[in-house]
Amino acid sequence: MNSIINSWHTNGEEAIINKENETGDKHKFGAEPIKNQMPSKLLKFTVMPKHLQFNPFVYTGYRPQMNSWECIMSLTYLHNETLNILTHGLPLLYALWSLPKLLPWNEMPLPILPYFHAAATVCPWLGSSIYHLFMNHHSGVKTYERLLQWDVAGVWVTQSCGGFSSIFVGTMCLPWPIRYLLLLIYISFAIKALHAAVYATGPWQRRISFAAMFIMRLLILCLRYTPYGGGHPEALYHVFMQDFWSLVGAVISASQIPERWLPGKFDYAFNSHNIMHVLVVLGGLHMHWAVQKDFLWVAKNQCPK
Repeated sequence: MNSIINSWHTNGEEAIINKENETGDKHKFGAEPIKNQMPSKLLKFTVMPKHLQFNPFVYTGYRPQMNSWECIMSLTYLHNETLNILTHGLPLLYALWSLPKLLPWNEMPLPILPYFHAAATVCPWLGSSIYHLFMNHHSGVKTYERLLQWDVAGVWVTQSCGGFSSIFVGTMCLPWPIRYLLLLIYISFAIKALHAAVYATGPWQRRISFAAMFIMRLLILCLRYTPYGGGHPEALYHVFMQDFWSLVGAVISASQIPERWLPGKFDYAFNSHNIMHVLVVLGGLHMHWAVQKDFLWVAKNQCPK
C-alpha cells in the first residue's frame, strides 16, 4: 500500500515538472493553482498552492486542484481528506434519517425549539463535508475562503442553536425577567461570535470567537446543579460532555498533534484534524442525547410549582 501511495506522489510531481518543461513556464509552487492533469494522482505538500498549505506536518496525499465533478469522484479513492469527509458526511446522513422520529416536535412550549436542535445537528456536518470535499476546487483561493466560511458558519449554528436549547432549558425555572435577560445575552454573544469567527485569520482566533458562548453554557450548566436550574437530571452528564469533547478536539486540531511529533506518519489517518472530527461527532451525540431527555422534561413542564 505504501509503495502504491508513494508512486502516486512521485508520478504526480513528475507530471507537473514534465508539463513545465513542455511549455517552458516554471510553476511557482504555493502561489498559483495547480491544474489537474491526472485526477487520480496525489501530490506532496510542497507543490500545493499556499491556501492549501495549512498543515506542514502532513506531507503527502493531497489532491490536485479539480473541477466540481472530479472533487466528487475523489470519494472513490483514498487521499488525505477522505476521513475528514466521511467522519462528518456519515453523521449528516444519519441525522437526516433519524431526527424526524426522535424529537417531540409538537409538545414544546416554544415550537421552534426542536427545529433549532435539528439545525444544530445537521448544519456542522453539512458545512464540513462540503468544505473538505471541494476545498481543492480549481477556481482557487476565493472559492476556498467561501467554503471555509460555510464550514465555520455550520459550527456557529451548532454553538448558537444547540446552545440556545441548553440555555432555554437550564433557565426554565428562573423568574421570567432573569430568564429572558440570559437568553438575550446568549443571543448577543452568538451574533458577535458569527462575525468574529467568519473573519478570523487563524484556527485559534476562530475557536476563541466562541469563548463567551462556551463560558455562558458552562455557567448555566452549574446552575442546573442547583434547585434553581431546569432540565432533566439525567441530561447533565451529556450537557457537560458535549462541550468537553468539542473543546478537546479544538485544542488538538489547533495544536496539530500528533503529526507535529511524527511528521508524515499521519497523512491519511489519525492526524489532529481526523481526531477533532471524531471528537466533535462524539460531542454532537452527547448534545442529541441531552436534548432528547431535556425536551421530554420540558414537554411535561417539571419545574417546581
